[in-house]
Amino acid sequence: ILKARPSTGSLVKNHILPAALTLSKSPLLQDPALSSLLALLEELITSKAVTFDILHDMLVEQIDNNGSKSSKQVISNLAECIATIAAVSTAAKQNTFIKSTISAITQSGDGNAQTTQLNLLVSGDFGRKVDLSSMPGVADSLQQIFDQAFDSSNEDIKHAAALALGRASVGAIDAFLPGILAALEQSSGKKQYLLLSSLREFIHCYREMEGGNLSSSVPLILPHLEKNCENDEEGVRSMVAECLGSLACLEPKMILPVLEKLATKDTPKKVVVRWSVGSAVKFAIGGHISPTELAPFMPTFLGLLEEDDLAVKNIALLMVYSAVHHTPQLVVGLMKEQILPQIYELAQLNMERKINLGPFKHTVDDALPLRKAALSVFATCLEKCPSSLDIPAFMPVVAKALADVEDIQLQTHAIVISMCSRHPIPLVAAADSFVSPLEKTVNKKKGQKTGTELERVYEWIKSGLRVMIAISKLDGAMNNRKFAEFVDRINNSPKHAPFLQAVEDER
Repeated sequence: ILKARPSTGSLVKNHILPAALTLSKSPLLQDPALSSLLALLEELITSKAVTFDILHDMLVEQIDNNGSKSSKQVISNLAECIATIAAVSTAAKQNTFIKSTISAITQSGDGNAQTTQLNLLVSGDFGRKVDLSSMPGVADSLQQIFDQAFDSSNEDIKHAAALALGRASVGAIDAFLPGILAALEQSSGKKQYLLLSSLREFIHCYREMEGGNLSSSVPLILPHLEKNCENDEEGVRSMVAECLGSLACLEPKMILPVLEKLATKDTPKKVVVRWSVGSAVKFAIGGHISPTELAPFMPTFLGLLEEDDLAVKNIALLMVYSAVHHTPQLVVGLMKEQILPQIYELAQLNMERKINLGPFKHTVDDALPLRKAALSVFATCLEKCPSSLDIPAFMPVVAKALADVEDIQLQTHAIVISMCSRHPIPLVAAADSFVSPLEKTVNKKKGQKTGTELERVYEWIKSGLRVMIAISKLDGAMNNRKFAEFVDRINNSPKHAPFLQAVEDER
């Protein structure tokens, strides 16, 4: 309306703006709704329906400084709103605005954390839209402020500074990126993590830009990421992997050969490096990297499934899960040779060990995450690319999973129930093998459990009964004598009657 009829500015200001301001402080505001709000606020300034100073003050007032704490999402959204209206103001107004923002950060410090977070994020979002290096002294002042904020005692301020530095780098690469990389070389621990957060945000923002091209900066960034693939801190490696994954989406021809080399490179820390590679590929697939670019490298990356280290196997399974979920064509042709044999094996792997805790011993199963991940891959394949599976061959694995620990059992129950409508024939053929584990589940003893623990046992029993009922309704299932007798026993059991009724009432 404002674009077509600027004369409606006063009407929009009086009737639409109050509701828009209320929306701006909603913690649920994101994606298209946020974009629409930003477009409205921008048009209010460009059409001169509201002056910048008045709208700026209105937005700042949305932060709750009355003792309660605004959420990070609210602060982030308001910062983007303020930066958006500043970016379409006059050059003189922009200079005054950024200087007052810098002054506000310096004055509030840790004493008023919310205000400091807001202004840090405002400076970053503004720098994402406007080249701060074109404003004398601004880039240097902000670099100093970001460095000081990294040493704050407030974690939210540290995080806001990291995001702001990354975003400000988008509009002024030459002013900020060399500083990030130089500091990365000299830092460790928490500061290193924050700098990598800045780098990740910088890459992420570039990905969101139309026609964003980072090819000239990749050779500067890549050595630092390669080096930190060996970092002992998993959090740092995860951040590195996100950066590599995002870069791979932007510059696949430069990054994928590097990841391939790292996946096969023999170094003293090859385990953590290969974990980083698997994680990076997982992020790249989730970030919708071009399947055509990635496909030639997938056989190498799938080789991570055969590594001895459990953490590497697990991240490789998660990588496969991401591929099946987002772009199944990447792995369909490799399923029979490279993926399914590992899925069958890892879905049944058990590595229990006892930990002596003095008066008692605790059992830990190191392979539990692998079994969960392998079953998740199988379940997703059933949905996305069932023709690539040998479903009858997987039924013994399903039967074994039905007798596993609670988490695996519940996961397998969901798989079996979903198979009833899509792949009933293999289930009917394997129904015999499901009887023993299901019978143990539905006859689970409550022992001395009370409260939530007792509720959990009851839900476990009902989950087993749902599987029994679902299979019993399949054509031919009740022709299987062993399974039919099991169903009759449960249906005629007084102790199961309330559970069966509860399951029936759910429909």
